[in-house]
Amino acid sequence: MQKQTNETLQSINHLDSLRAVKVAIDMNKAQDKTIDMLVNLVASMDKNMKLLAVKVLELEKKTEGLEAYANREV
Repeated sequence: MQKQTNETLQSINHLDSLRAVKVAIDMNKAQDKTIDMLVNLVASMDKNMKLLAVKVLELEKKTEGLEAYANREV
């Protein structure tokens, strides 16, 4: 793939075409950064959702314990 890309670039003689290729490469780099940021964001959201689920389960367990204590026979 790299060899083919290099050959394609070597075959371009027109300066405007080379500029267009540079713009496309720069845009691709920017998209890569954006995609990386989105992947990290989704991973962070997933981690936070798992933590939230654990906290909800812990609170439900505590609530059940308190309800059982409140409903015990005196």
